Amino acid sequence: MRKRRLVAAALSAVMATSLLLTGCGDDATTTTAAQTEAGDEGSQEAELSGPSLDGILPTDLGLRKIGNGEKLIIGIQQNTFVENYDDNWFTNYLEEQLGVQIEFYTLQADTNDLRQQVSLMASGGTEDTPDIILTFGALTDVQIQNYGSNGFFVPLDDYVNDESMSPHFAAIPEEDKEVMLQAMTSADGHIYGLAKYEPETWNLTPYRMYLNTAWLDNLGLEVPTTTDELRDVLISFVKDDPNGNGQKDEIGVYGFAEGGYGQNTVWALMNSFVFFPGENSANNGLTLSDDGTTVIAPFATDGWRAGLEYLKDLYDNGALAASIFSDEETQFKATLNAETNVVGLVSAGSNSGSWTDNENNPNFLEMELMAPFEGPEGIAYTPYSAYKPTLDFFITSYAEDRGNVELAYRFGESFYDASLSLAERFGEIGVDWTIDPEVCAENNNAYKEAGIIDEVKLVYNTGEKQVWSEVSSQFWHNVGPRYSSLEMGNSAADGAKEFEATRVQMLNAQNYELYNGKWPEHVPPTLKYTEEENNEISQTIMSMIDFLKQSTAEFITGTRTLDDAGWESYLAELDSMGLQTWLQHAQTAFERSQQ
Repeated sequence: MRKRRLVAAALSAVMATSLLLTGCGDDATTTTAAQTEAGDEGSQEAELSGPSLDGILPTDLGLRKIGNGEKLIIGIQQNTFVENYDDNWFTNYLEEQLGVQIEFYTLQADTNDLRQQVSLMASGGTEDTPDIILTFGALTDVQIQNYGSNGFFVPLDDYVNDESMSPHFAAIPEEDKEVMLQAMTSADGHIYGLAKYEPETWNLTPYRMYLNTAWLDNLGLEVPTTTDELRDVLISFVKDDPNGNGQKDEIGVYGFAEGGYGQNTVWALMNSFVFFPGENSANNGLTLSDDGTTVIAPFATDGWRAGLEYLKDLYDNGALAASIFSDEETQFKATLNAETNVVGLVSAGSNSGSWTDNENNPNFLEMELMAPFEGPEGIAYTPYSAYKPTLDFFITSYAEDRGNVELAYRFGESFYDASLSLAERFGEIGVDWTIDPEVCAENNNAYKEAGIIDEVKLVYNTGEKQVWSEVSSQFWHNVGPRYSSLEMGNSAADGAKEFEATRVQMLNAQNYELYNGKWPEHVPPTLKYTEEENNEISQTIMSMIDFLKQSTAEFITGTRTLDDAGWESYLAELDSMGLQTWLQHAQTAFERSQQ
């Protein structure tokens, strides 16, 4: 194997600036790249062989040799789980299959450091400045547009829209492709990067509510399905000693308001009154009107006020803990894992990150996952934000200077090939993952066990190492463009873990059954603002998020009043902070996304 040069970009000062899962095919063998030379331009279309996914995946068109040994300099964001990029199976596979020579340029692992590094490149690079930049979604939408409009990133519109240049992308199902195109298109209407799109069912609805059903049994109560029934249950929890220790230590509603992954139980319950995806959602809590035409702020609606009134009633009856608004993560976990369980209802995105040893944790074993509770107007939503594709692949003006733009584009577009997308995420074909029907038939997962899918279609972690969680030189740890459908993502099984359909192992399927589709028909894509728009509203958004959390706590605990005067004062404060200007720019951005 030839020696490749690892080019390191030295910085004297660093400053912060602004599964494509497949079916188990009839032929699961893996073959090597064709050994014939590409020769001329026409022969670059010669098809190469890989795993047989034909007829199973729309993007299984087969890799095409795109070069004849030409060099591409790739700036790649470093990952500590990758031991060696030069002597790496994925690197070798790409070179052999695509007919290119890869030279690496080290990009910083830290996001802020990388952003400064790219900024320095754009202001004046060197002969080693890369043709391609690969990141883990490190650049913001505004940064990407700036680099594109200023000529550092090459516009890719003509390539993306040309099916002969983008055969794998063109084969992606139309609905998912539209989501990717929206994410790839900057506010100025141009495409400057290729997207990675790999939605996961578990991550779409992280506000999972767990209710202490052992306490229900102890008190002879039925499982509540409405907010009124829940109110009665929670009041009983704090009054009738369901944990049986003779102390008034029970907490009806607990949570972690500053938690970033589904731990704010207040937001989860608010969705029984008005849809609110959470302040950490793609659009910082903004949603759409019922007809899908107008961007709205749910925290300025009558439904929000009704939700606050319900939560204040729980607080006044001792059923909602004020510590939700003050506890830090350490206290949150300590409360959930107390020697005697004291929690009646809580929302948590990660059960393993909240309760220790959850398969055996007696506190967690008392909790059951609940469907969203139905509010007085029939609303039973869960916080949800459409999965945002990340832009991970960019071609620089230096590729243009070297005449490498088309080669670089074909290189990135090849990552949408079925087998390459799988290798990008799971490692070496036929070693770290397989679609062998016999192996698939021997494996199970929660979705199959629950009858949501008919069969496992891919098994990963079949090699000596679990390459995602162990240091290896098998792949680049999922950096770069990629496509995976949500449905196919449910069809994979972890070959390193025995599936026994335990309570915890079945949570993925239970989450799907209870939360999938529990959001409005119309949900906005991630809104992209121009630099001018962003400059005008960015401070407003940050201030409003802080104000929203503070005012919610004040309304619930009674520091603010929910009478007409108190509510009108709250709405006036929102407007004085710039809410209407934010909504105007958001509406403009939404309408751009629909063109």
